Parts: sequence; C-alpha cells; structure tokens
Amino acid sequence: MGSFVKALGTLGNVAAARLAAPAAADTSRGILKYSAANKTGLSLLLDGTLKQGHDMKTFGLGTAASLANISRYARFTAAMRHVYGAMEESLDQCTSPAVAPLWSTYGTALRRAPALSLDLADVALPLAGQELDDLYPPTAATRRYVDAIATAGAKDNADGGGRLIGHLYCRYFADLFGGQMLAAPTRYALGPAVLDGTPRHYDFGEFGANRKRSVEELYVAFNAAGDTLGTEEAQQEVVDEARGAFALNVEVYSEDGGLLSGALVGVANMTVGFARAKVGMPRGNGGEPTPLQ
Repeated sequence: MGSFVKALGTLGNVAAARLAAPAAADTSRGILKYSAANKTGLSLLLDGTLKQGHDMKTFGLGTAASLANISRYARFTAAMRHVYGAMEESLDQCTSPAVAPLWSTYGTALRRAPALSLDLADVALPLAGQELDDLYPPTAATRRYVDAIATAGAKDNADGGGRLIGHLYCRYFADLFGGQMLAAPTRYALGPAVLDGTPRHYDFGEFGANRKRSVEELYVAFNAAGDTLGTEEAQQEVVDEARGAFALNVEVYSEDGGLLSGALVGVANMTVGFARAKVGMPRGNGGEPTPLQ
C-alpha cells in the first residue's frame, strides 16, 4: 500500500515534476521557459493561470482513478466528450474577430470530439437503439462546464470578446503538454483487446509530434488575439475564463468520488499492465470482460 501511495503522489504531481526537471528545450518546462511569444501579451497572462488555477494533484489523482476500471474510464471519457463537443461547437460558431481566425487556423489540428466519440464507443455497451448520449448524458459537473462554455461563446459573439480562448487554453494546452503522454498508461491499465487502438484523443498527429513549434505558434496566435481585443479589460476576461475553466475541470475530475482509492487501483492496473507488456503476455482475453470491468 505504501508504494502505491508514493506512486500516487508522483502521479498527482507529474506535471509539477516535469516543470522541475532540467529544462531541455523540448520538455514542458523547456517550452515554457524558452518560448519567446509567452513572455508578453495575452500568452503571458494565460500562463499565469497555470500557477493560480491548475490543481495538478486533483488532475493527477482523477486521471489515475479513471483507469480503475472500464466503467469509470467510460464515464470520464464521456464527460470529456461532452466538454470538447460543446467547446468545439462554440468555437465553430464563433464570429468574434479575436477568436475566429485562431480557430480557423488551428481547429483542425486541435479538434478532439470525434476521437473521443470513437474512444467511448470502444468501451460502451449500448442497448439496441441507444446512442452514446443516451448512455452517458452530462453529469451535473459536466453540465455546469458545458453551460459555461456556451455562455462564453454567446458573449464573444455579442461583443467580439475572446473568452473562448480561455477554455481553449485550459484544455488543449493541458493535452499538448501532458495529455499526449497518457495514451500508453491508459492502454497498460485497461488492457482488454477492446481497447486496442485507443485512446485516440491524446494523438495530435503531426501537430503534436512537433509540440515545441506548435505551442509557439499558438502563443503567437494568442497574442494576436489579445491585440485584436485591444483593452486590458477584454484580455482580463479571457484570463478569468481560463481560471474558471480550470475550476470546472476540478469538479469534473473529482465528481465520481473516491479519488484516492480509485487512483490506487488505477496505478495498480498500470503497473500490472506494464509488467504484462514487458514479458509479452496478452493484454486481455479476446475482448471479453476482465476482472478490471
């Protein structure tokens, strides 16, 4: 038990550990440190929310707990599917001159909802005639998050603001900085054959493979959006929205309860799955439910 608790402490602060590591140019910390575009403008303001609102412990424990079993993973994936679906729908419909050019340029590379739908379909067990939305409607925390995104989009369309950029920064930057590294642990933890090829939503393709360059481009785009917004007040609304998005993420990550106990099981699953992979043991039993389920 003690070793698992120690592992959880490491996992819960994995992003912090990366930021404390030697700042090689292609590490998360290195990108933050050596970027030129994030030293000024809206990018600098948004990076400040990482220290003020990014609860690394809750995110780490929540991620590990989502790997405790297939059902919990499905609920977490469904929540993210609702969030990204709402965010991308609002971004698609946004007419604000601060938001629309940014999303028009990077929306194809960043879009996650289709991949999340495929990931959820891989582990869902729908009854005849049921859709994914019927099986996994938004929970209370997810609904609050989705509503906040819709409100931000409506306000941006009304006044030309950039609040949706705060939501974009909160989710997609987390994915680019750390999320891409979660694909293998997820496969280790939830190893039945039904999960072969998933999770897809951590894969940003060429954009993610060139993470340093891609993040720098986004920083430049954020600053251009900030210039379009013009006033300090309008830029502060983007920052406030990012802080609110981080808080809403904490609610979603912790809503299932039992973070510590679930994370203990998730870490154990990862450990066992990694060991199986190292010795070449089958990942599952032909797609049939395993004890994890």
